[in-house]
Amino acid sequence: MPQCPCQSDHRAGGALDAGGRTASNARLRMNTASVSLRGKCACGRAEYVVHAVELDAAVCYCETCRRSSGGADMAWVTGSRATLRTYGPLQTWRAPDRAVRQFCPQCGSQLFCLDDDQPDTIKVAVGTLDDQSLVHSTQALHLKHRPRWDAQKPLGADWDSSPASGPGSSAGPQVPSPGIGPFESMLISAQDAFLSIDAHGLITEWNHQAEVTLGWTYAEAVGRPMHELIIPLEMRSAHLYGMARLQRTGDGPVLRRRFEVEALHKNGHAFPIELSIAPLKMPDGIGATAFIRDISARQAVERELRSHQDLLQRTGELALVGAWTVDLLTDVVHWTPMVRRIHGVGDNFEPTLPSVIEFYEDGAQERLIAAFERGIQTGETWEIEAPLRTPGGERVWVRAIGETEFNAAGAPVRVVGALQDISARKLADESLRVLTQIVEVTPDLVVQAGSDGRVTYMNPAARRALGYDPSYDVTQHHFTDFNTPETTQRYASEVMPAVHQTGVWMGESAVVVQAGVIAVNHTVLAHRDANGKPIRYTAMMRDITAQTRARADLFRQQRTLSSIAEAIPDIIAVVDREGRYEFVNSAFERLMGLSRVDIAGQKIEDLMRAKGQAASMDFVRKALAGEPTSFELDLPIGGRQRNMMITLIPRKSERGDPDGFVAVLDDVTVHKQRELRLIGLSERDPLTDLLNRHGLESRLQRIARSPTAGVAVLFVDLDRFKPVNDTYGHPVGDMLLKAVAARFGRLVRPDDLVARVGGDEFVIVLLNMPGQEAANLVADKVVAAAAEPFDIGGRKVQIGASVGVSYATDEPWNNLIERADVLLYQAKARGRGQRV
Repeated sequence: MPQCPCQSDHRAGGALDAGGRTASNARLRMNTASVSLRGKCACGRAEYVVHAVELDAAVCYCETCRRSSGGADMAWVTGSRATLRTYGPLQTWRAPDRAVRQFCPQCGSQLFCLDDDQPDTIKVAVGTLDDQSLVHSTQALHLKHRPRWDAQKPLGADWDSSPASGPGSSAGPQVPSPGIGPFESMLISAQDAFLSIDAHGLITEWNHQAEVTLGWTYAEAVGRPMHELIIPLEMRSAHLYGMARLQRTGDGPVLRRRFEVEALHKNGHAFPIELSIAPLKMPDGIGATAFIRDISARQAVERELRSHQDLLQRTGELALVGAWTVDLLTDVVHWTPMVRRIHGVGDNFEPTLPSVIEFYEDGAQERLIAAFERGIQTGETWEIEAPLRTPGGERVWVRAIGETEFNAAGAPVRVVGALQDISARKLADESLRVLTQIVEVTPDLVVQAGSDGRVTYMNPAARRALGYDPSYDVTQHHFTDFNTPETTQRYASEVMPAVHQTGVWMGESAVVVQAGVIAVNHTVLAHRDANGKPIRYTAMMRDITAQTRARADLFRQQRTLSSIAEAIPDIIAVVDREGRYEFVNSAFERLMGLSRVDIAGQKIEDLMRAKGQAASMDFVRKALAGEPTSFELDLPIGGRQRNMMITLIPRKSERGDPDGFVAVLDDVTVHKQRELRLIGLSERDPLTDLLNRHGLESRLQRIARSPTAGVAVLFVDLDRFKPVNDTYGHPVGDMLLKAVAARFGRLVRPDDLVARVGGDEFVIVLLNMPGQEAANLVADKVVAAAAEPFDIGGRKVQIGASVGVSYATDEPWNNLIERADVLLYQAKARGRGQRV
């Protein structure tokens, strides 16, 4: 079998022979079954054969492990007994598949795997756990002889028995005697405290480092219960429970792993330790071995390191700065949490150079790559500012700084740098740039002066107004050089006191420019230092000469219009866009009984509600929306009800938007009364004073019907009226018609309608009728009333009536009247005095 370079120097036993065996004179400390195991070195270059193995203690053959252990070798003995050396605490892991695996404490390679489901097979592999190509299986010859510690003699029994080096001495670390085996030598010289206990929890082994770490000497510790010496009081019940479980099941949750816990020192103080426990099969049960390392100093360093790291991280968070590195040998990119936060990604994102570049916008990518490569070539520190886009779409401005690290040979090995979120600064810079542009292009005059009043800046608009070209030195002027005497006096008495007190003054003033004196809308601001002392002033002035002139003209027009509004008899009110009165004339004051001082500012809705006219607000809303409208309104004026014709004329703003309205009220009471008289004459029967056909139709159109309320129409025709009229003449006939009308009127309610629609034909409209039967009852009363004798001028006149009755809830009026007319003819066909 070819020799592996990893095994070129086995000083203790020489190179492996053809059978894979080495010679050694090591003393035996463990019993094992005779097992033939075949495996492969971690480097994968050579195979080896092991004829004996102790599953609880081993390392691999690789060069890394031999070098880190000072070049020591594993000594093998032919036969069923062997001694194996380890170079650190054992690392054993019990997997979910019930397999016990052993790892090399130096490099982490898997050494052995014992599967409980396959008790006749031991798998051996020197390589990683996931590298299944290095796993080989053989048959164990005597697997029922499971490996165990030889508990015949306590550890340290072969030490030099001199007082200075005995296990119980505290004079200093013991040096193993030359005759002690390699495994014992390792435990004696280990930097970790080592102890073992039997199945009863009594200490059986206690090395020198245990004396140093825990304070008890070997003589004081061996034979005593471990929990009384090193386990804090609050943890002892858990320990005893664990020992009982170990005896019962052979397993426990803390076995074969490293964990941190507190131990008790001889002097009574508790301190943190790192603990590794492995079960130990003994003749009378299951004991345990433990490696203990005092981690007080390490935890103190870790706390200090965490404190510094927390401070650094907190500082970075406050400054929005994070660190990053790029390993040029492996292309591995590392980001701190702040860099991830700036990029908008979580801990699961793994940055690479291509993915980092993808965050940056076009143009910025090329600049970043060029700066990165230039830094590698020249070693110079580079810096760029560029925008990037997070996965969430947020645009972030960053400042990236990088520097290349080189090895001893001058080759670049790593780039380290920092990334800062400068979005806020960029936003401020952009705001300043925009503000500067605004100041430069605004038509307003902007002037800055120092605390002494000396001008330090004028924008282009101010220079043009004063006739100064861009190169003119404005610092030779005092700001009062451009004020009128009145303005300068106001500065002293009003402007500067207000600016010093509140930081700003606003008003109107006059200033002198090249064209003469102009009126300006004037604002003065104070800029203060950290102590609040004004260090400069800014004046912003807008030329309002034209507006001032227009305002004067408007004032004159308003006075003229006000005079006209007072002179005309019409009632006038002006309402703004919010529905509040702006102006009313004297006639409106008399109408409302209020002075214009009380009316101005009130909402029209409140005033109309107070007058009981809230229903008219629909017209007001239309006018406020820009729609001209007119309507009639009855208002009590001077104790009498007056009829007013109201016209609302919308106003428009300069942009054409609705801007309130003008209300003109005209008293049309006289006209309305004349109109009502004319309407009354046209809708009334002059003989009976009942509604005529036109009046009936007009009234029916104005009746608001409910879809659930029933109405009835009675169409009445007088029987034997013509013989009376022919016999006694038309005057008697007219008197009979008046008497019939009066008698019919007394049969109905005030809201019902009675109309004469023909010579001897009448229509009665009954509103809100509960049903057909109720309508029939009224019709029967009509028939009975018509049959009663009439006394006409001393003559007894006998007539009758026939009635057609129609009833419905939602049928149109025309249909009801036509249906009642048809039913009337059916009644007359049956004979006189009938109702159908």
